[in-house]
Amino acid sequence: MSHWSKDIIADNAIDHVANMSDRDVLNALATAGKVDVIRSTTDMDTKRDVLIDMVFDDMMDRPGPHG
Repeated sequence: MSHWSKDIIADNAIDHVANMSDRDVLNALATAGKVDVIRSTTDMDTKRDVLIDMVFDDMMDRPGPHG
């Protein structure tokens, strides 16, 4: 079952990556060391999905206002 706060974070991650150009997505993946993802698939949507997961995880690791 999802929680409204996680849903907001997921939406923000999706919006963040959706607003990036293809080049920005590739640069972000390369910076994160995901060269295997860049080389293994030609589908840009798959690359964006991987980056969305990474951005979501980063957003979830941020401390909240209560600690």
